[in-house]
Amino acid sequence: MLTNQPESPEVEGKALDSGLQKGSIGLGGTLMQSIAQISPTLGIFYTIAFTTGQAGASAPLTYLSAFLVCLVIAVPMLGLARHLPSAGGFYTYVSAGIGPKAGFMTGWLYAIMVTIVPAALAAFTGAVLADELSGKYGIGIPWWIYSTVILAICFACAYRGIVISIKFLVVMTIFEMAVGLGLAVTGMFNPGPGGVNLDGFNPANVQNPSGFFLAIVLSIFAFTGFESAAAVGEESRDPKRIVPKAIFGSLVLIGVFYVVTAWGLQIGWGTNDIAALAASPTAPAFVLADRLWSGASILVLIALVNSGLGVCIACTTSATRTIYGIARTGALPAFFARTQPKHRTPITAVYVQSAVALGICLAVGLPLGPYNLFNMLGTTGTFVYIPIFILMNIAAFMFFRRKHPNEFNIWAHVVAPVVSTTALLAIAYNSIVPLPAYPVIFAPFLALTYGLLGAAVLFGRNLRPGKRAWMARAGELPDVDQVSSKSATLPV
Repeated sequence: MLTNQPESPEVEGKALDSGLQKGSIGLGGTLMQSIAQISPTLGIFYTIAFTTGQAGASAPLTYLSAFLVCLVIAVPMLGLARHLPSAGGFYTYVSAGIGPKAGFMTGWLYAIMVTIVPAALAAFTGAVLADELSGKYGIGIPWWIYSTVILAICFACAYRGIVISIKFLVVMTIFEMAVGLGLAVTGMFNPGPGGVNLDGFNPANVQNPSGFFLAIVLSIFAFTGFESAAAVGEESRDPKRIVPKAIFGSLVLIGVFYVVTAWGLQIGWGTNDIAALAASPTAPAFVLADRLWSGASILVLIALVNSGLGVCIACTTSATRTIYGIARTGALPAFFARTQPKHRTPITAVYVQSAVALGICLAVGLPLGPYNLFNMLGTTGTFVYIPIFILMNIAAFMFFRRKHPNEFNIWAHVVAPVVSTTALLAIAYNSIVPLPAYPVIFAPFLALTYGLLGAAVLFGRNLRPGKRAWMARAGELPDVDQVSSKSATLPV
């Protein structure tokens, strides 16, 4: 049995229950939602070779640069998250700050991106698992079977509800970060040729500016996900307090993790042999684990599978909540706002997102190859994030300037947005001039296609006569003020 959410957001002046399972998770669970969507070990173990290939010895500096950019991006976001902890996330932020049309385009871009990303991540994780198990243990199961199982687990978690999803994320994320830091620290105490040094943080070592900027783009994508705490805001206790803390906390924790781990991996490999790290046919983390941990690379494999599964679960949660939040206002068909009464999950969104992810994973991943799919869609995600973050910056300025002038702050709502927007535009330009190699070359064009599809829905459906009622509700905020720890079902 499914329940349709009413089109009107209010009855007798009181906001209706959103239909989601409110008060289900605390700060720890909300924090893990963001960290899991960032995907710590997958984000570092399988980008370090690429960033080193593009930036050479300066690879750790690309992660530090991306961290600083994301930290500045987060400044205006924190204020919006405090005032607008809605499942709609960016849709609600931009609608409340700029207007419903810009809000829809922003929400659409984010929703379609996090709907599709699990296809690439599941394909990549399945391929890593298949390659390692086949090469070392002779288990010849094709990658797409592992990928299908991963997406099936994501569907089950999304169907059962936020509590079971967060429990999975807590266990998996803690384990994978322990493995990543453990390998990095071991590398520092057992350095390769070149010894312990700070060459990775010296800007003078940047030999190829275009490659350096491209590495930053990939590093920014490795950070993205810190904003996803907003997607589960309505299901958390005291969301106006918890969501901003989770966004900032996840970004800082992952920033430290990435920078330390990237540096430790390079030191463990040997800074005098950087070219071999970049060209390694096997992920450097596996090579280092076998050398430093006496052949225990199976721990790295488990951590990577954990990370891939975790980010797929987290992205599924973000995608389904964002789609639900948009549909609840009428900007998408009403069936996307249906919830399953027992588990209080946005069930139609769960079905559609899972089907799309599986379809792309198999239909595109099989002919293109899982690694190519990952590289292409991963970079596409970064190009999608750039306009989303820029629109969010503008929305923060307008929201606080017009609606909360007493909270308006020059640093948070002018300086930080201008700095981060300038950095994002510069990074985008330097990432496509010159154009990257196949298949990453398709990334900016795919991002443009996402936007054109959204514009088609906006003008073809939402701005037609008689279909514009959603515009008055686009920036709505459900009644989250009454959510407290007393309503919690499980402390996570």
